[in-house]
Amino acid sequence: MPLTVANLLKLCSFFLLLLASSGNAASQSDPTESLSPRIISLAPHLTEMVYSAGAGEQLIGVVNYSDYPPEAKKLPIIGSYNAINLERIVEMRPDLILTWRSGNRLQDLQRLKELQEKLGFRIYESEIETLEDIPDLIARIGKLAGTQTTANLKARQLRAQLGELRHKYASSEAVSVFYQIWNKPLITMGKNQFISLGINLCGGRNIFDDLGNLTGQVSLETVILRNPQVILLGGQKAFQSDWYQAWQNYPNVQAVKNGRVHKLNNDLYQRPTERFIDALAPLCALLEQARHNRDLSTTQ
Repeated sequence: MPLTVANLLKLCSFFLLLLASSGNAASQSDPTESLSPRIISLAPHLTEMVYSAGAGEQLIGVVNYSDYPPEAKKLPIIGSYNAINLERIVEMRPDLILTWRSGNRLQDLQRLKELQEKLGFRIYESEIETLEDIPDLIARIGKLAGTQTTANLKARQLRAQLGELRHKYASSEAVSVFYQIWNKPLITMGKNQFISLGINLCGGRNIFDDLGNLTGQVSLETVILRNPQVILLGGQKAFQSDWYQAWQNYPNVQAVKNGRVHKLNNDLYQRPTERFIDALAPLCALLEQARHNRDLSTTQ
């Protein structure tokens, strides 16, 4: 399917998000918290986290694709993840700016730091390296925003969910999984990308856990050779039906033969947020079904 400009921009945004995986939800500096700061978010997943932390009413500006929760769509847009409007930010007089080290342009971050010295706002840089970094960052945002009670409660809930799933599937026999991000070229993710970490949590094994990059192009022949038991279709919903039909041309692949090609709601799995952790339980259930059916077939 040909790419439109709009779809290409969305795809690039998604790929950049998949690269956000070096560092440990850490800030470059440790700003002192203030009561009810005016907040600007420079990444869609950070926007979601501000709401999870109970500080949504303090957001005054966001970047493109900050579309969840619905309230976020009403906020002023100050640019995109890789091209922010610095003049607009200055006009809005924020107290706190949340940045994304892998996604925001280096020159924008450097310019913000220069303005920080003159205007006195705070900058908090973050990355996601582990699944536990998600609740940790929500808690940290709550501390910065003065909404610690709400944020800490949410963080504890999410940590508990991760702990329960990790315990439940810790001894499960691995199910091999291929996660498709794009079709032409065929793109997937490597071992340390957050979706792959979620698959591992469920007792799955990414068939491209040897991929050096966090995302990368792979060949159809290699996917067929590695013969995944489950194929998960990411990407936009508009493309998933075509991708699903394309896989039906390869009935010898275990996932196709056993009816284990699944279309995912990419809105839930494309960002490392509260919604992603909530979506892990149904993902684990899909892999458990594949595991159960495989066990039944070996005993018949």
